Amino acid sequence: MSCVLAVCLIFLGKLVALSALLGGFICVIPNFYLARKLTGKHTADGNQLKNNIYSAEVGKIVITAALFAGVFATQEWIRPVALLAGFGLTQLTHWLTPVVMSGFNK
Repeated sequence: MSCVLAVCLIFLGKLVALSALLGGFICVIPNFYLARKLTGKHTADGNQLKNNIYSAEVGKIVITAALFAGVFATQEWIRPVALLAGFGLTQLTHWLTPVVMSGFNK
């Protein structure tokens, strides 16, 4: 989705499109980390599963904050609105995909 947004925003400038694409990556990378952490360990213990979920979510939040801080601290060319739009649209896609896909299964 972030690639589609970047292509749509290219007419506003290369830096706007790259900012949107970078925002999408800032969303995807921590979610990939979360998915890898949760699929790597299998346990039947409810408390251990809960702890795995909490630690993976905390790690995701820390990675997200670090990526945003790193981008804002090192990239002067970044367009904040486009960056946040790319992040938000990609996050919205993660939330809406199960809803949309359940409609297709009916």
